[in-house]
Amino acid sequence: MERLKNNKWFLAILIGMAGGLSFELAYLKYNYQPAMEVLMGLSSTEVGVLMSTYGFWAMILYGPSGIIADKFNNKFLIVSCMILTGMLGFVMALYPPYPVLLAIQVLFALTTVLFMWSATIKSVSILGSSEEQGALLGLSEGARGIGCLIAAMLALFIFNQSGAENNPNSLRFVLISYGVTMIILGVLCGIFLKNDEKKSKDAIEKNPDDKFTMKDVIYVLKLKTTWLCSLIILGVYIVYACLSYTSSYVIDIFGASMSMGILIGTIRNQVMRSLSPPIAGWVTQKTPLKSPTKILFIVGIINCIALLILVFGPNEASAFMPMLIVILTSAMCVYISRGMYWATVGEVNTPKKIVGTTVGVASVIGFLPDAFIYVIIGNWQDTLPPQQAYDNMWMMSVAGTILTVIASFLLLKEIKKITSK
Repeated sequence: MERLKNNKWFLAILIGMAGGLSFELAYLKYNYQPAMEVLMGLSSTEVGVLMSTYGFWAMILYGPSGIIADKFNNKFLIVSCMILTGMLGFVMALYPPYPVLLAIQVLFALTTVLFMWSATIKSVSILGSSEEQGALLGLSEGARGIGCLIAAMLALFIFNQSGAENNPNSLRFVLISYGVTMIILGVLCGIFLKNDEKKSKDAIEKNPDDKFTMKDVIYVLKLKTTWLCSLIILGVYIVYACLSYTSSYVIDIFGASMSMGILIGTIRNQVMRSLSPPIAGWVTQKTPLKSPTKILFIVGIINCIALLILVFGPNEASAFMPMLIVILTSAMCVYISRGMYWATVGEVNTPKKIVGTTVGVASVIGFLPDAFIYVIIGNWQDTLPPQQAYDNMWMMSVAGTILTVIASFLLLKEIKKITSK
């Protein structure tokens, strides 16, 4: 057990799985909206408001989450939030009144975003040196995908075996299974994670620079590297959000069946999410291409080409398989990028005491598309011919990759300046 406590790679996997699974209950609608409507007696609008409530508070809390990660014990934050989130799942399993469900979504935003989001990223980041950031964070991101994939398959098995929509308790069992899994992961984090290194009061008094203050927030905002890292994440996230429409794209444009569209969506999401980041992490460790920012730059160019093919390529049914390969190539590029973009924070030698704050600021900027992109694409789908709507969507993705490439190029120049000092 002691060996595992000191194994940075094992800890990165454990933290990644905990961080990924922590969001599953808040995003229950993604897989179980019909079940929520039938078994919990909710309307589609009510389910949508639940998701919007969580999203609204999450956007507000990303920034403060970084400050909290820098000021409080990250192990305590992760362990307590996993257990609290799991217990909230048990409350959801009671099918409480709608106002209580709304309150639970707000509490999910507190546990998963305010207290845990930046804490998980910082906990992985400080496990290794700046040269190991790509491998550690890539492995952690892959573990997020694997953990979510395993949990989703287990939950679906339980749902089907208990009677699916024909048994009012089937969704309860799903919620309980998620709650139990989160609590178990919380306990495991409590066993294996180390407490943050704390400097003594005397040491802080001798070196006041080691104490986190609000001046550090201003310092983070003034750093050019903070904004470049944020723009990289923003560009990647735009493409990530657009790719969430893959299922509807292959159904509307190529005439794929509903089941085929869902299968492709699953491969694009969980499977590619599990495979891509560890591959990128291996590249940073075992090849001359060790810089996460260089990988983001190269992958951004490849993804831009793939997305341009989706805009200008054929849309006949006979072209379905080649275009599917292009979509999955783009998905791999996105998930490689997601496994790398937090590593840029460490690559620019961000002081450990402000890593959480930097992550919080970058999250607010980088995940801003959550506030508008789905409304824009939904409007295109409702008002434009399908081909034009999806062409617009892919062009938006191209713009996102161009932003990533430019920001990566500029960040590489900043890294060169930092390393040359």
